[in-house]
Amino acid sequence: MNFFNGRLLSARDLGREQLAGRRADALLGEALGDGIAFGFDVSGFPLADEPVPSLEISPGIAINRAGTCLRLAKATRIRLSRADSTSFASAGCTFDDCAPLSGGTYVAGEGLYLLTVAPAEIKLGRAPSNGLGGIEPRCDIDRKVEAVQFRLLEIPARLYSDLSPAEPDFRNSVAYRCFGTGVRAAWATDLLGSGRRQDGILDEMAGYGLSLHDVPLALLAFEGAATLTFVDSWAVRRSLALADPMGSFSSLTAPRRIAAGRAMLAQFQAHFQGLRDAGLKPGTDFTARSHFSLLPPVGVLPGLTSADATEFFGEMTIRGPVHINSPTVEPLVRESLAAPAIRTKSAEVVWLYAVAENLIAGMHALTDEHVPDPYLIFSTANLAYRADARFNLHRWNYANFALGGG
Repeated sequence: MNFFNGRLLSARDLGREQLAGRRADALLGEALGDGIAFGFDVSGFPLADEPVPSLEISPGIAINRAGTCLRLAKATRIRLSRADSTSFASAGCTFDDCAPLSGGTYVAGEGLYLLTVAPAEIKLGRAPSNGLGGIEPRCDIDRKVEAVQFRLLEIPARLYSDLSPAEPDFRNSVAYRCFGTGVRAAWATDLLGSGRRQDGILDEMAGYGLSLHDVPLALLAFEGAATLTFVDSWAVRRSLALADPMGSFSSLTAPRRIAAGRAMLAQFQAHFQGLRDAGLKPGTDFTARSHFSLLPPVGVLPGLTSADATEFFGEMTIRGPVHINSPTVEPLVRESLAAPAIRTKSAEVVWLYAVAENLIAGMHALTDEHVPDPYLIFSTANLAYRADARFNLHRWNYANFALGGG
């Protein structure tokens, strides 16, 4: 719009100006990529007096594939039941038909569901008018408030029909269906014919209600009509990143793979901690092979001793623990974000690392006011070995013999 003194303006003209602003914002959103910038953490919210499961969603900002920025200003609790009318209240929200989007209603019954957030709009108030233009009473809306709506999309059973919800590794197996085949070691075998990486179930859900306006937040599993068996955010949650361009060569350097790598690591850590919070002991009540068909290329095992870790990995081929220095930890983790997942039912080697400074701090537990929590790190052997002894960097009894040599 070109504005100048004396120009007559109509509602259509001002609407064009608003539309131009929205399109400019959408272009910026598309340039940043889709995903979650921060927040939108999903967690269970148990209610003793209410049989309907509820979730707590933290404040945050996300961008959908259409480039629209979605903002949740404060923590919101949603009940996973169907309501009689659409509600956008800040607490106690329930699910209803989502207009203009479709397919977002909750139907009681067991199975997998995808929780998403999408844009919505509320019309508020009445604006005064002078009667020019023959305005109908229903059109004189004062404000259009941009809001968000939460949608629960049922994932058709046929997308995971070869997986059994009764198996202990079901949650892990479904998560890696969402990560897609591009995170597996075999992806680069046929590099010329593999094409760009896909997001597995998330891509297939485009035919079952998942639109460009949705941002996936969590994967929900129900047993029966109202028993929520698990909430897995990182199976579908991704940080902001552009989609992979066409062609497998471009996928080798595209940022989306790093976002998937971060999600793989976070998904394992949340799943592992959830099992422990449920009172299960690693190595005794669950193992890598029993509950994880695939593992991230690097992971942290908090509070486990060497014996605990050995039991956790069971019949897998492990080496160590060997010692590494604290400054080595972050570079190892960051490099792993582009590495393929570990197949727990294979014979591939997994290295166990103990951080020397962490162990030394534990040895001084009686004199230190604060002792770091002990932990071990596992790593795929597809990443470079990190525990070679290096002069003036390792301490006696916390170093290792260099591999190889003669």
